[in-house]
Amino acid sequence: MKIINLGILAHVDAGKTTLTESLLYTSGAIAELGSVDEGTTRTDTMNLERQRGITIQTAVTSFQWEDVKVNIIDTPGHMDFLAEVYRSLSVLDGAVLLVSAKDGIQAQTRILFHALQTMKIPTIFFINKIDQEGIDLPMVYREMKAKLSSEIIVKQKVGHAQTRILFHALQTMKIPTIFFINKIDQEGIDLPMVYREMKAKLSSEIIVKQKVGQHPHINVTDNDDMEQWDAVIMGNDELLEKYMSGKPFKMSELEQEENRRFQNGTLFPVYHGSAKNNLGIRQLIEVIASKFYSSTPEGQSELCGQVFKIEYSEKRRRFVYVRIYSGTLHLRDVIRISEKEKIKITEMCVPTNGELYPSDTACSGDIVILPNDVLQLNSILGNEMLLPQRKFIENPLPMLQTTIAVKKPEQREILLGALTEISDGDPLLKYYVDTTTHEIILSFLGNVQMEVICAILEEKYHVEAEIKEPTVIYMERPLRKAEYTIHIEVPPNPFWASVGLSIEPLPIGSGVQYESRVSLGYLNQSFQNAVMEGVLYGCEQGLYGWKVTDCKICFEYGLYYSPVSTPADFRLLSPIVLEQALKKAGTELLEPYLHFEIYAPQEYLSRAYHDAPRYCADIVSTQIKNDEVILKGEIPARCIQEYRNDLTYFTNGQGVCLTELKGYQPAIGKFICQPRRPNSRIDKVRHMFHKLA
Repeated sequence: MKIINLGILAHVDAGKTTLTESLLYTSGAIAELGSVDEGTTRTDTMNLERQRGITIQTAVTSFQWEDVKVNIIDTPGHMDFLAEVYRSLSVLDGAVLLVSAKDGIQAQTRILFHALQTMKIPTIFFINKIDQEGIDLPMVYREMKAKLSSEIIVKQKVGHAQTRILFHALQTMKIPTIFFINKIDQEGIDLPMVYREMKAKLSSEIIVKQKVGQHPHINVTDNDDMEQWDAVIMGNDELLEKYMSGKPFKMSELEQEENRRFQNGTLFPVYHGSAKNNLGIRQLIEVIASKFYSSTPEGQSELCGQVFKIEYSEKRRRFVYVRIYSGTLHLRDVIRISEKEKIKITEMCVPTNGELYPSDTACSGDIVILPNDVLQLNSILGNEMLLPQRKFIENPLPMLQTTIAVKKPEQREILLGALTEISDGDPLLKYYVDTTTHEIILSFLGNVQMEVICAILEEKYHVEAEIKEPTVIYMERPLRKAEYTIHIEVPPNPFWASVGLSIEPLPIGSGVQYESRVSLGYLNQSFQNAVMEGVLYGCEQGLYGWKVTDCKICFEYGLYYSPVSTPADFRLLSPIVLEQALKKAGTELLEPYLHFEIYAPQEYLSRAYHDAPRYCADIVSTQIKNDEVILKGEIPARCIQEYRNDLTYFTNGQGVCLTELKGYQPAIGKFICQPRRPNSRIDKVRHMFHKLA
């Protein structure tokens, strides 16, 4: 059986959840359509998902069409959840990207399409809600070509879908109806084909009351029919040469080239319908089943799978979702997950017709859900070499942090357990507990993500949380070269070790480099490892409490007394030596900067330049394209949210701002400190050295 893993992506209120329900219902996977309003859908079951109209957590469901099984991976669409989107995209064989015929191309549509293009995932556009009043599909096509890609190919005539909608309404109201086939005098008309299409797409209960002479078949070189093939022809030199010289070519040539470029993720077919009224859904299912291929390597029997999602049940059982790329997973199999570690498969489920069912096997191409406490996100089951090669998208780094607390003190332990589970499924969400203030410090990606975390805590864990105003995560970099040595038996050093370190700044973006210049013949490996561990621990907090980066740290001198010295002496002394070296060198504060691309109506141009200095933004290039202005530049991460809000306000929601992390740059303005995380083993010694300074 062919298995396709299909992603469904959309901007807010485009009808993604309704489309998923309609696919399941039309395929026969479910007997009754779920309702978004009533919370009975197979996906988007959280209250916040229904209230905000956004998908927060990746969900998996499934249907079968003839001999094809389709696993639907319903992905988040908001920028704050891009890490989960990228993980989900990595397991897809193809995607359906929804566009609302009423709303057109939205900011999220562009962001999601950019990710699909980057990863070269075969993608179909589905224009939804074509049954609403005032729809102008040609305008939607123009907008898609201008804002997404010129490489789209409309696979259905505009009138076809609207005819079905009108006929559906007439049938519902039981109004007697006559069909009148117009324009039969035009060249290339094939009336028998029209009759067959009417019977297939409208009703088998039609009767032809007039006999009309047979007309010639459509010639593929006719201009009207060739218009939809422009994107195919323009992308192939051989076909373009034939077209320009007037030579005939077979339809099979066009279809073969269309399919090749579609599979490469460079050509995008467009289909239409109304998910709410089940119009165009059957055709979409047929296209999904026929056009998408599984990315499973042929002829491979060896197992290869990868974890792409972790979730916890209401009873706190931990489940991992695995995409099987090759081979077959059996119940009671013992699978290698690393050089030293194996796991035994004691239980597993697979998605089948809208539900999850226990299974004894999971074949190549399928998704399997395993109860497991060991596997992590991106863990590999079996042979890693069999993973398909796909462009890697680097995850965005958390740029914000805040303090989170409970309203009821007795719920603190529940909060900590909940944060552990949530961060287990999202590695970009991190937290730690300040051992002095006992505050819980949480780092995250964006404000919507924080709002969602609070909603999950309340809905799933019944914990009411309070958060403080978030701050940007800064970093520190040494200003100059410096050295410092603390000697054994020289007060206030209480440790049986001598450590000397040098530190020097490196170009921004270099990270931390560590080098030992002490011979292993003089100081053995266990002591050397302890020094490195202590140095890296010390880099977690600089003079202002932020992580130290972009420097080279060298272990210059070490001394031990046998047999009293231990690795712990070197491990505890090294961060103190590093801090003293940093005090001599001084540090500068770095803040995260973003590359931005703004797409907005041309009239926004002067406003953009006017607002840029207020948000410390630097616009480096301007381009006018298709009645839009495209601005590129850099901006501090702390300013991007307000800049986006202004863009949305002044463009009436038409402006789009795409961002990616550029890196860290020297901070503008006053220095911002954060409390140091205490360490009872070394803080007393630190304070003694501080008094000596």
